[in-house]
Amino acid sequence: MTARAQRRMLNEVKKNPRVSAKDLQKYLAHANIFVDTSTIRKTLNKNGVHGRTPRRKPLLSKKNIAAPRLKFAKEHLDVPQHYWQNILWTDETKIEKRLVEVIAAKGGSTSY
Repeated sequence: MTARAQRRMLNEVKKNPRVSAKDLQKYLAHANIFVDTSTIRKTLNKNGVHGRTPRRKPLLSKKNIAAPRLKFAKEHLDVPQHYWQNILWTDETKIEKRLVEVIAAKGGSTSY
């Protein structure tokens, strides 16, 4: 793989850390660069970029998903608009059903 192809691939990984080796293979094929996925993984590893599994997020049970949220919504259905201006919403946890492997540079965060 040429140095130019490596730079192109590393730039794509920086833009989209969730890209797979297969997707990188297709991306490079559009530029008439044909390489095997194992070559892509080896090249990424040599450049300090490794496949990692992000940290686990808590799974929600069915009772935690539906009941409290629905109850809260019904209780606050008729609250005036100005009431919500004093509320600070802090729970911004992103929860995924399945783990998604990400590509991260050495020492980088894997919580995408």
